[in-house]
Amino acid sequence: MEEIKFNEFQKDALREIGNICAGNAATALSQLTKKKIEINVPEIYFLPVEKVPQIVGEEKLVVGLIVRILGDFPSIILLIFSHKDALELASLLTDRKPSNGGVITDMERSALKEIGVILANAYLGALSVFVKWGLVPTVPEIIEDMAGAMVDYILIELSNVSPYALLIKSEFSEATTKIIGHFFLLPNPKGLEVLLKATEI
Repeated sequence: MEEIKFNEFQKDALREIGNICAGNAATALSQLTKKKIEINVPEIYFLPVEKVPQIVGEEKLVVGLIVRILGDFPSIILLIFSHKDALELASLLTDRKPSNGGVITDMERSALKEIGVILANAYLGALSVFVKWGLVPTVPEIIEDMAGAMVDYILIELSNVSPYALLIKSEFSEATTKIIGHFFLLPNPKGLEVLLKATEI
């Protein structure tokens, strides 16, 4: 399946969405952690769902925060971080060094869920303005697995998913810490139609 092609006007609209999402998320995370956190969005585009694992490394162990979206169109948010970056992200909230041995502790898991809620609300708040639909996130589910297996799990869970996902690549920065995250929105077919129409405004 080919990627969706956009003209320059639509690309600008997507970049605006990405920048607003990042601004909302950075403000919310800074307030939560009491640290100055900046988020840059170097890439935002639609891609075929089957290409999601290739973006993050199909055979690489990753940490995924899966958020189901209720409201006007059921969708799924998938936030993917490398194992190391997930631990670094949790440490921003816990103020503790990442756990030894790479095992995610209960405290880190709780921190990641809290951060996942903040990020989902911030990103969806921006998207809601563009699509003019209500989007309500649920509490994140945390999964440690290979990216390919994670996407397969989601596709089984959400049978009525569109063949395309919206990717918002996000770079989190705080002092000397830099964390790379991939935000994927997997809408249902109606949601995809609304998102694409929003870029034509």
